[in-house]
Amino acid sequence: MHIDRSATLSALLAQEDTDGSKTITIDDHGPKSFTLQDTNGQTLTVKGTYYLANLLQELWLGNGELDPDKVHMPPLERADYLIKHHYWPMLTRRLDEHTLLSVLADEKRHSEHTYLYVPANDSDGLSYYRRICAPYPNIEVIEFSLPLTAEKLAEIDQKPGLLALKYDAEHQRPLPYVVPGGRFNEMYGWDSYFIALGLMAHDQYDLALGMLENLAYQIRHYGKMLNANRSYYLTRSQPPFYTLYLAEFYRRYEDKLSESWLAEHLAIAIDEYQTVWMNPETRLTHIGLNRYFDEGLGRPKETEPGHFHLELQKYADRHHLSVAEFEQRYDAGDIREPELDRYFIHDRAMRESGHDTTTRLDNVCADLACVDLNAILYRVECEISTLLDDYFPQGLLHNGEQHSGSDWYEKAQTRYDLVQEYLWHEQDGCFYDYHTRLNEPHLFMSATNLFPLWAGLCEPEQAQRLVHEHLPKLMSIGGIVSTAPVAAIPGQPERQWDAPYGWAPHQILIWQGLERYGYHHEMQQAAYAWVSMIIQTTVHYNGMIPEKFDAGQASHKTNVEYGNVGAIFEYLPTGGFGWTNASLLLGMARLSDEQRATLNALASGTNA
Repeated sequence: MHIDRSATLSALLAQEDTDGSKTITIDDHGPKSFTLQDTNGQTLTVKGTYYLANLLQELWLGNGELDPDKVHMPPLERADYLIKHHYWPMLTRRLDEHTLLSVLADEKRHSEHTYLYVPANDSDGLSYYRRICAPYPNIEVIEFSLPLTAEKLAEIDQKPGLLALKYDAEHQRPLPYVVPGGRFNEMYGWDSYFIALGLMAHDQYDLALGMLENLAYQIRHYGKMLNANRSYYLTRSQPPFYTLYLAEFYRRYEDKLSESWLAEHLAIAIDEYQTVWMNPETRLTHIGLNRYFDEGLGRPKETEPGHFHLELQKYADRHHLSVAEFEQRYDAGDIREPELDRYFIHDRAMRESGHDTTTRLDNVCADLACVDLNAILYRVECEISTLLDDYFPQGLLHNGEQHSGSDWYEKAQTRYDLVQEYLWHEQDGCFYDYHTRLNEPHLFMSATNLFPLWAGLCEPEQAQRLVHEHLPKLMSIGGIVSTAPVAAIPGQPERQWDAPYGWAPHQILIWQGLERYGYHHEMQQAAYAWVSMIIQTTVHYNGMIPEKFDAGQASHKTNVEYGNVGAIFEYLPTGGFGWTNASLLLGMARLSDEQRATLNALASGTNA
């Protein structure tokens, strides 16, 4: 149908968007029925919130051509279509001459000048970025090199900026990456793995490859897979999914890649494991298991103003200062507070965990050998062992050391034994984080306690106890919540990684764990609860796919720190949210035909 786009869009909003949000949701109170006419006099009547929102989206996206079939797509098909054709492109970034200014922009730390750090030994990248930045006198390109010293970090802190990613000299352009949500411009660490699962589900080979290459570039040139590619994240990694990303990507696209490519990237995975995670000065504890850690010191300055107000107030009162004055003098080093220093060591470690913030890790994280981290590292060791056995049975020589599958299997077995010794709590029938300073379990119920299911760290009896005794404590109407209930702090928003909030990575890993141990029914129940909540949200709220949910209420409406990225938009969601998109795709693939039919029928319930 060929239509007058502007006039039709205006008429639709005037009639159906009663709250003026430029969306059509169940909170609007229009007649829920709209008839449009094309230039040939043909009419189309659209009824119900869901279909009217689809019409709004198609009008907004179109150039005067309207396909009625897209307006009347069933909800599951529509969500898949939007993610593949609109959301992934909306979330894709590339630091080139066309997007330079927008990608360099940083909402967390502002300065008069803009800084771009490029590895000193990347001559192609340096040449390219100097050329495209030359027209902008306020952009300074700074050569970066390892190692990181306290002096270098202090100097970089005065010039916060973006860390360049890989420039593809062969095709003469930087490689692309996908950001978590529409307001972000930098590439995030563990988000990228889960986003890649969604990209691979849509067979987005080039985009998934670009992201993997960018993570490898970070490890090679910045020393680790970064929390994100901003200079203030140089001291912090995130849960180490690079190796797992590599293994899944290579096995899926083996016919497009060479073994020399795999050897190069496997060597990078080994480097990350050895230099980042097995370093006894930072992330390897005295019990042989690992912890999260951030080599930086003091208050993380990328946090929003006022985030630490309650904590800083205690120390400001001691010094008879306002919070603002105390913060300024503490940051400058004029005031020494060892107890507060230790608090920020834990806070930074918690941010490396990706679970910022949660009561589980607050003011204790750097002392914990965490279940989630050690489950991931066990999988890393297993995957490296398997890749070596499958593709390099003769061994892989790297940095003068011969690596064999059997050597890495022994590493995995050692970790398995340590996890059983320190993290398994026989009385409770659960895995818990272990407090390495107090030498006792950290008895806190969290979705991460179930990660050993995903990693294959459980004996069958342990898996049975986790599934039958502990999974029900975390299951809710909207899927798996992050933790057991946590008492609220008066005057403070809830922590986003506590109950009742649910997050995509927890769902995905626990579904896979349940599948691994043969709990198909429980997996399908959990997947259906999560997918049902998302689809209800897309049906009722103009296609919305936000960062997180109140899984206890099966709602996107939250009163939580950092807000809810993706919950506010006009016309069409600005990309949804990366790993939530991926979880929806992976979850829908696990549903029965009956479950899919039930969710598609939600569209007909929005006609009133």
